Amino acid sequence: MFQLTPDQAEAVAQLQRQRDAQGVAQAMAQAWPEVAERLQARWPAFVVAAAERGHQLGLADVAHWSRYVSLCCLWGVGFEAKPGFEWAHDIVADGRRAAGLQVHQLVTQSRQALAAQAAAAQAAGAAAAAPAPLTPAAFDKALAQLDTALAGWVSGRGLFTDVGLPPPPKACDLASVTVGWREPPGLMAYRVADGVASRQALPSWAPAAQVLTVPPDEPIQQAIISHAAGRGAQARLNLAVQALASCGDSTHPEVQHITPDGRSSWHGRDAALLSLALLAPADEAPDPQAGPAGIGHALPAPVHKVNVDSCGVRDAGAPFHQVSLAVQVHAATQWLTEVRHAALAPHQHPADGQPPAADAPSLCRLEADGVAQAVPSWQRNWRTLPARTRTGVEKLFNAWSRAMTGGVPRLEGELSPMVGHGLLCWGWQRRPDGSVALKADGQHDWVPLALDLTLTGQIELGGARAQLTLRAQGRDSWQQRVAEWGGEAAEGEGLAQSVHAWRHPFVLSLDAIAGTGPAMLSALQLPEPLAGAITGRCGLKPRPDGLGLQWFFTLQTEAVNLAWQVADPLRGDQRGRLELLPAMTLIDWSAG
Repeated sequence: MFQLTPDQAEAVAQLQRQRDAQGVAQAMAQAWPEVAERLQARWPAFVVAAAERGHQLGLADVAHWSRYVSLCCLWGVGFEAKPGFEWAHDIVADGRRAAGLQVHQLVTQSRQALAAQAAAAQAAGAAAAAPAPLTPAAFDKALAQLDTALAGWVSGRGLFTDVGLPPPPKACDLASVTVGWREPPGLMAYRVADGVASRQALPSWAPAAQVLTVPPDEPIQQAIISHAAGRGAQARLNLAVQALASCGDSTHPEVQHITPDGRSSWHGRDAALLSLALLAPADEAPDPQAGPAGIGHALPAPVHKVNVDSCGVRDAGAPFHQVSLAVQVHAATQWLTEVRHAALAPHQHPADGQPPAADAPSLCRLEADGVAQAVPSWQRNWRTLPARTRTGVEKLFNAWSRAMTGGVPRLEGELSPMVGHGLLCWGWQRRPDGSVALKADGQHDWVPLALDLTLTGQIELGGARAQLTLRAQGRDSWQQRVAEWGGEAAEGEGLAQSVHAWRHPFVLSLDAIAGTGPAMLSALQLPEPLAGAITGRCGLKPRPDGLGLQWFFTLQTEAVNLAWQVADPLRGDQRGRLELLPAMTLIDWSAG
């Protein structure tokens, strides 16, 4: 593929500009016959030099640099750099003004300069012999003749003969834009104190309206709290748009409001005063199996884009042009969940034939802005925890029984998970500095595991028998305050830190049982990792679907070993190691 180097491309572009200038020279001669006649043979070179100077100023479009050449016919090539034309230098040196706007303002200011010259000449009573200054009307006539002649030349050199020069720009710009914000009145949030949650009114947020008379350096970004459709009053963006000039009542100024649901626009006088509703996202229908979104989850805030636009053309000064706003609309919904779970009845294996005592029912509830939400799946999962616990205890007993070789193995005592009370609330709220962040508040008051479990049984090794007793005890207290805002919290007070872990070692005792022979069985000391323990964790963890957190509880056993020795005066001493319990998972549960 043939490809030009940057230098070659610039040379080709310069050649094209020269050819364009030669072609435009004829149209310029019709608009400025006196100048063309005065310059005679130098006329084409004059047009080429003026066109090249226009290109140096960034005027690449023929419609722009041809008008600049007309101004050079009036003031001279490079007039913007000459003394007395500081106004022109200010225009072309301002990077905020696009090429079309620069040409428009150069033409407008030149027309005003001609009017001032004509008025000054008339007031001074200029001599009849002196040439009359060019009038603004004659200046406009010359530009109109140029446009007419140039239109035919442009259409003749292009691919599409029906495409001509764009019309000269018309003043159309903003004078000021007033931006005001209003959140719904009466917003409320949950507060947790002494294990009780209550709803309290949030401070109102009503910032002073912002009056913009120059365009902001960056798009205005704002976060606001609002209700979804049908859930209460919505936040509003109030706009007052004042136009400096307009290209037409049906076009500018224009206000566009772009939301995830669609686009609305207003033009001209209809855009002068607007109050735009900012709707928060609606809660999605909960999954029948998983239930509502989890703890600490709030709907992400959609962005509403609001644009106030104009042509950005004014006769003098830098353009205002447009204002862009990006508004994050956060749902005002505040959530509360509460869980209460009681201790289980004592465990006993094998059962003594009496019907087991009933476990106290669990309580799990969810509220949104004081209204109870249906969470049958959460409630059902909490009510499975006692059954899952008893299954785990039975699994532990069966493993113990398989290691015993005599007598009747037994298990009895207490193993109760998650005994206590948890209270958590969350929702989008406004910080004291005015920003909006997700706030979580709550309290944990739990006994993660109430444990006092004893396993007994008999074992025979090397011709000797012994009674084994394996016991694990522990009763931790987990009390935690949750106070998180925007993912930030003091040490130990974050939602992600709502986890408690434990390790309760097994204690093994061995009592030798006299037999018919002289052998005696005894236990040796083992390193702690081999002695085994009941371990576990509970608290909050991320849900698999990523929608917030859920409660969880896990319980495992580390392998329990017996280092044994048989003292036998007839056969000699024997030693060995026996696994009484394997490492295994007893409970792996989650809810919410």
